[in-house]
Amino acid sequence: MPAADLVVPDRAARAAVTAAFLANGAAVASWIARIPDVRVGLEMSEATLGLVLLGLAVGTIVALPVAGGAVARVGSRAVTLTGAVVMVGMLPLLGLAPSPPTLALALVGLGIGVSTMDVGMNAQGVGVERTYRRSIMVGLHAAWSVGSLLGALAATAAVRARVPVEIHLTAMAVVIALTVAAAARWVRMRDRASAGTSAPRFALPRGALLPIALICFASAVGEGTASDWSGIHLADVVGVPESRVTWGFVAFTAAMTVSRLLGDRITRRVGPVRVVRTSGLVAAVGFALVSLVPSLPAAIVGFALVGAGLASIVPLCFSAAGRVARTPGEGVAAVATVGYAGFLAAPPVIGVLTEALDLRVPLFLVGVLVLVLTLRSGVVADDGAAGDDAARA
Repeated sequence: MPAADLVVPDRAARAAVTAAFLANGAAVASWIARIPDVRVGLEMSEATLGLVLLGLAVGTIVALPVAGGAVARVGSRAVTLTGAVVMVGMLPLLGLAPSPPTLALALVGLGIGVSTMDVGMNAQGVGVERTYRRSIMVGLHAAWSVGSLLGALAATAAVRARVPVEIHLTAMAVVIALTVAAAARWVRMRDRASAGTSAPRFALPRGALLPIALICFASAVGEGTASDWSGIHLADVVGVPESRVTWGFVAFTAAMTVSRLLGDRITRRVGPVRVVRTSGLVAAVGFALVSLVPSLPAAIVGFALVGAGLASIVPLCFSAAGRVARTPGEGVAAVATVGYAGFLAAPPVIGVLTEALDLRVPLFLVGVLVLVLTLRSGVVADDGAAGDDAARA
């Protein structure tokens, strides 16, 4: 039987792609939670940190359109596993980087690995969702949040135990590699929707994909801001002890995890349009609370609201893009290319603004951006009806 025709049982394929989301989330969170320690170790200012964090975004944006075309040519299994190998290889280097420039280069490599794996596993998820004929994408992203939460909690324990960054990240790389290796045999060999089609080298958003990409952009800006700057906000604005600087990120991740676990059920009940529109409002309220009330309780509640609000937006955008585009891989990559530009824009812009203004100002502005761009939630309509693809074609 040709590899392209191999059919993996749906439950096994779903479990495998769930493990991929879990591993990807744990890798990203492991790095994010140690940003304050790395900043102190390399003696970086806020502006320098913002430019260094740009490396992760650059790697992400560079790899996304290429990965989308690669999914249609070689299959999402190869793309997922290739990205995982690169991601695991880069993770220990972040703790070993001796200077800001070398750290930025390592982050470029991590971004390439993370985003390549991201496109592959989301294409896998869209394909599995079609066989289930109901929404499961938010649940798959819940696995990413669970992995992110586990990574954040492990990092918190490492900080409290004063484990050096390089040892912590190396240990996490080993655990993540073992997780991916265990799941690899059940990952689908190739997306059936893309098999045998000619594929472009790059996947870019056009037509109906563009407004979906803009909503994804808003959510990515919000997620990147909460992830990268929550610890800095608690350390510099609120002035909490070092042992508590990860609490905002943990609250953000925990709330996102819970919301995503419930997301598919809520989407099937009220529809994706109401979910996205309400999500944008909740996230905006969270950013406003964080920026207007500089205290630890307000930061925890605010970042939790941000996590709960942003939880379902990206997976619903990816699911809609997978239906609109010719193949799931192209749709996911095209939307993610513009959407994840939020990760490219947020770190340097917020870093520069923080040099001139209080960090609370850019946090508030991000909330406004999320609220405005999610008002066009009608473009993700009928997302929960995964089985209606043929009718929409």
